Amino acid sequence: MLSLDRVCDTSGLGQFLSMVDRMTKLKLSIIGCGNVAKTLGYLWHNAAVVEMCDVVNQSQQSAHDSVAFIGAGNPLDSLSGLQAADVFLIGCGDDQLEHCINQLAETGVVKAGNIVFHCSGSKPASIINAEKSAPKWGGVVTASLHPVKSFSSPKEAIKSFANTYCGFEGDEQAVTVLKKWVEVIDGVCFDIDAGEDGKNKLIYHAASVIACNYLVALQELSIHAFAQSGVDREMAMKILEPIVKGTADNIFAMGTANALTGPIARGDYQVVSKQLQAVNDWNTSAGEIYKLLGEISADLSEKQGSAGKENLQKIRDILNAKS
Repeated sequence: MLSLDRVCDTSGLGQFLSMVDRMTKLKLSIIGCGNVAKTLGYLWHNAAVVEMCDVVNQSQQSAHDSVAFIGAGNPLDSLSGLQAADVFLIGCGDDQLEHCINQLAETGVVKAGNIVFHCSGSKPASIINAEKSAPKWGGVVTASLHPVKSFSSPKEAIKSFANTYCGFEGDEQAVTVLKKWVEVIDGVCFDIDAGEDGKNKLIYHAASVIACNYLVALQELSIHAFAQSGVDREMAMKILEPIVKGTADNIFAMGTANALTGPIARGDYQVVSKQLQAVNDWNTSAGEIYKLLGEISADLSEKQGSAGKENLQKIRDILNAKS
């Protein structure tokens, strides 16, 4: 087994990276083999990037199932039989992450210089060396690897992982190794600034929530607005599909400012005024959403340059006026 603490502490990062460049197989254990960990384990094992060690789940059956899917590993239903390894992936859900970290630290198996990482999109790598765990294993190098992808089905995820964007933050040594592993399985790496207190990681995760989860919620709100004007759900979905897909295509082809259309893009303050009043009369919460998104749209319209400054200011005044 490669002694990462010796390499990192005495020979520096250069020698450490040269060993990684020679594709020295590191031993990987997975603690909490959820869908993301299962997918990564399968891909790394089949690309001959890692030597699989222990796979720990809450039950022997789920551990066996995970090992069968990955194609290698030693199934365990507790940490009591955990062996030494070079890299430890904590793959449990966010709500169990700190608990798993502390339990792993208690085993005494993880040593200084080992890599410990998780795949949470909202929690920073720094929680691995938090107050409770750090004294028990001092000197581990930590990272967070967040693949921006749905992993509801690992069988499907392994087929479509190529070109998945993966966000990284944490210690340079750990991030460097994991980036190389991700590149081998055709992932695309980018860096995240988690911030000193980790709050930027929450904002990073919120970006995807706003773009994807809240897009679904906006479509539902739109369907309710259609219903208010006598258009049923089935017809509303048919109306929305081409315009939503077309808008998404335009955003990624032209950028957000150039993709903006509608009354705010034109500077039509009269329509905005009447529309806001009508939406407020129908649903005050929808009116607040209309105003907030309208303010962002006004900024985009200004960048686009189609609407006159005077008309845009009138729109901003309308949106900011007290109801």
